[in-house]
Amino acid sequence: MKSFAIVLLVFLILSLVKAGSDGGKEVSESGDGKVGGSGVVFYICEASNEELVGAFSHTHFVDDAPVWTNEEGMGIWRHFGYWYIGDYGEWPPVTFYRCVVGCEQGREEPPLEGFKNKKGYEGGPIKLQLEPCGEEKEL
Repeated sequence: MKSFAIVLLVFLILSLVKAGSDGGKEVSESGDGKVGGSGVVFYICEASNEELVGAFSHTHFVDDAPVWTNEEGMGIWRHFGYWYIGDYGEWPPVTFYRCVVGCEQGREEPPLEGFKNKKGYEGGPIKLQLEPCGEEKEL
């Protein structure tokens, strides 16, 4: 019985170590869907929910997928291969938007567009960008 408890304890410790590990991955700065350089920040500059507006910085990995959060506890995350935006301060996270257009499963980073509000959530259109708010490129 004692050896079973030791094996179980080792298993739990290894599970916790793996869950907290980023696996050495870094997130690309280009937003091109490839894991590469570090420091990418996504911005949401317009949203009906003011808590979504602002900068989202890479904070950690969950199930080998990067997660970005802002100062309000909102997040951008991947679940079962698809990207979501919502309240990451709750667990499980509360989805406000999900990627539905141009969102191939398993993409390493979220697309900048293609997010639709979840049924029942009254938010308007939303998109991500790589430039800080107010610094959008002119065409």
